[in-house]
Amino acid sequence: MTVRLDSSLWRRFGASSVAAIFILAGCVTSPTISRTVYEDPIVLVRLDSSSPLKDAAGEPDQQVAKFTTAHLTSVLQSIMIQRETSFVSYWVLRSMPQPEPAFPNDDAQLLAPHLLAALVKARPDETAVFVLRRTREDGIPLVTTGGMLIHGDQLIVLLANARRPTTTSRKRETSEEAPLQPIGEMEFHFVPGPHQTTLARNDLSSTLVKSSVQTLSLDYKAWLTEPSRASSPTQAQPDIPGSLAEEKLHHLKIWHEQGLITDDEYLEKRREILKRF
Repeated sequence: MTVRLDSSLWRRFGASSVAAIFILAGCVTSPTISRTVYEDPIVLVRLDSSSPLKDAAGEPDQQVAKFTTAHLTSVLQSIMIQRETSFVSYWVLRSMPQPEPAFPNDDAQLLAPHLLAALVKARPDETAVFVLRRTREDGIPLVTTGGMLIHGDQLIVLLANARRPTTTSRKRETSEEAPLQPIGEMEFHFVPGPHQTTLARNDLSSTLVKSSVQTLSLDYKAWLTEPSRASSPTQAQPDIPGSLAEEKLHHLKIWHEQGLITDDEYLEKRREILKRF
């Protein structure tokens, strides 16, 4: 269980008092301390810390000061995802998901100024998390959630939900309470572009990379010197990460063994996956 506290409560009662409250209440997990940076009906950006009893030392990375809203907007626009392939979509409808922007239309422009403000304010123990609320043409609410932080020369982007339908109030509440928690199965993966690398849980400390979210690392200092290259991430067919290739081959083998695809279809798709591995 995760408990989220507003920073004003922490300031009012003090760390020791709040900690005592949780001990007496029998709460065995650490609360998450949040500082809201911006909120309106569409965008929520706040700073979350999972280490409330640890005094943060030092200042935010001064390299962030070189970033402008235009820079971060361009970075967000360069991030691509690809929906996972299902049996129905590929083998029945013959439709293969193509890379698509993680932040389409004006999503990047809406998020960038507030995420940048959060990154500038962030202490070393805080992650800038966001919730982007949209509505589909048929009236279904959609939510995009994730987080962002600076780690050395890398801008770490965490994405848990990408335009995920939220048809119940509970799902909407969950997306706001835990922006780094997928609502259901993970339905997409990152398609790395220039200066971008997908990360696994063991690539960084567990406090930075959550096993349940897709994680992308951007060498933002290198990107700042070559901004034009970040605007065309889909020129080349991207490689498939090893773990994802293994998963796709596993599903392909099961479909073949169950007789859902022919021998020729199995071999053709297997060659395609291995070629991109």
